[in-house]
This record gives sequence, C-alpha cells and structure tokens, in this order.
Amino acid sequence: MKIADMIRQALEKKGFKNLKDASKVLGISPELLRVTINKGHIPKDTTLMMIAGKLGLEKSVLILSAHQEKVPSEVKGFFLSPSTTKYRRGKRKYPLSEEQINYLEKILSIDEIQMLRKFRQVSDDARTQIVGYVEYLFATKKVA
Repeated sequence: MKIADMIRQALEKKGFKNLKDASKVLGISPELLRVTINKGHIPKDTTLMMIAGKLGLEKSVLILSAHQEKVPSEVKGFFLSPSTTKYRRGKRKYPLSEEQINYLEKILSIDEIQMLRKFRQVSDDARTQIVGYVEYLFATKKVA
C-alpha cells in the first residue's frame, strides 16, 4: 500500500474532514500534507515518523513503504513488503546462530545466505512453490 493511501485512511479513521485541520494536528504544513496525499510526494523519514506517531500508524511500516516507493522498479522485488502487524517479541521461529552463519560462509556466498534467510521467513505454501520452481528449473536445465 502506498504511503498516501495509508495516511489518507488514518486521517479518515481519526475523523478529519479537511487537510488544514489535519496538518495542524500533525505539525506539518497543509501544502506538505496535500502534496503527500494527492501527488505522491514522499516526506523525509523524520516527518514520516512524526506523522505515524500522531496518527497511530506503525513507524517502521510507513518508512519502509516510503523507501520501497522510492526505489527503481527493477529493485523492488528484493524488498519484503512491510507488514502492518505488530512486531512479535521473543525468539525468531528459525534463528540462525553465529556458529551456523560462520559455517555457511565457508560453503555459501553472501547472496546465498541472504536467500536462505529470506526463504526461512516465508510461509509454508510459499516454500512449496519456491521448491517446486527450483526443481522445475533444474529439470529443464538437465534436458537442454
């Protein structure tokens, strides 16, 4: 979701009728709020954090969404989409220990380790699809 839509929805939820009143509460100029919502302008991170704090939005989600909008389309696939769910405290489901990383660095490249980390973060259905796709690629390479 674009940051303009996120901010617009939060303003509607808070009951703001016009941008002038909303900008006073948010502590930014009405013009900045207008171009952010209507023209897709992406404010600085400090401004986004202030907006998120006043509207009750998750700061990290708003900032990650803003950065994802800024990057070229060729690179967007490398970013995980930010989740609006609250960060879970505690241990990760499949953590990699320092010992495991040291071992993996001996047999894998940095890109392969990053891919492994991302693979461990996706759902079980997504893992099944990824494994199927990789197996398909290897099967077609053997035939060719």
